[in-house]
Amino acid sequence: MLEDEDLDNDVSGDESKPLSRKKLLIFILPVVIVIGLSAGLFYVFNNSYDSNAGSYSVIRKASSDSKSPDDVTVFYDLPEITTLLKAEPGSVKERLLIRLNLELSSIEDTKTIEILTPKIIDAVIAHTIELTPREISDSSGLYWLREELLYRINLITNPIKVSSLNFRTFEVEPAGGNNK
Repeated sequence: MLEDEDLDNDVSGDESKPLSRKKLLIFILPVVIVIGLSAGLFYVFNNSYDSNAGSYSVIRKASSDSKSPDDVTVFYDLPEITTLLKAEPGSVKERLLIRLNLELSSIEDTKTIEILTPKIIDAVIAHTIELTPREISDSSGLYWLREELLYRINLITNPIKVSSLNFRTFEVEPAGGNNK
């Protein structure tokens, strides 16, 4: 029986010690950091993953046969903008959801508009937040809003001329409504 006990002791003495947590961190932590940094840099520098980038459509003018760049109309889509409207006393707060489409005269202008998109969105929010639902409830109010936004956007995009502004979506709903 003593011999069996000696064999058990010999076997347990040959087992290797498990890696300590400190050694495990020394080997694993740099690998995790490198993977995280490379994934982060990939998403920062890869434009195809930019969710805020606007899309645009190009339409060639039918009247001309030439292929010059001046014979196109570009419709640049801005992301959806949501603002709370100014509430009149005793009324329920309402929010405005709009999607705008800017009409440009060249494809090269889309790069500048894309860079200026945050500034354009800020100008739209700054203007619409001071409006009441009554001010934009009829066609004349909507026309006035369109012209005012076009004026403000052209101030931001100067020297690029935004020839027209189109509403793709225009909704006024109660502020407690469904969030999109």
